[in-house]
Amino acid sequence: MRIPVRDLKPGAVLAEAVSGPGGRQLATAGTALTPQHLQVLRAWGIESVDIAEAKPAIDQQLLLAAQRTAAARFRGQPADHPAVRALFQAAVVRLLRART
Repeated sequence: MRIPVRDLKPGAVLAEAVSGPGGRQLATAGTALTPQHLQVLRAWGIESVDIAEAKPAIDQQLLLAAQRTAAARFRGQPADHPAVRALFQAAVVRLLRART
């Protein structure tokens, strides 16, 4: 998501690296911006940057309930098998989405 630098707040995370005029890298992808980063971006005339989408926080009670439900459905399956583990995680995600 492209955001004007003037609207950024400290803590925003860059989705892509930011380069200044001449190709000098000012910040790498994944950088959590500090007030100093914002000052540097403004000083170099950077008008906007790509910011990573914030992931919503997961309600821990809902997560535990989804894990319990999935565990009951997967009872008797080999929990250490990679495919079963992947299916279990997919079931938890689906249950969470259904409850939110």
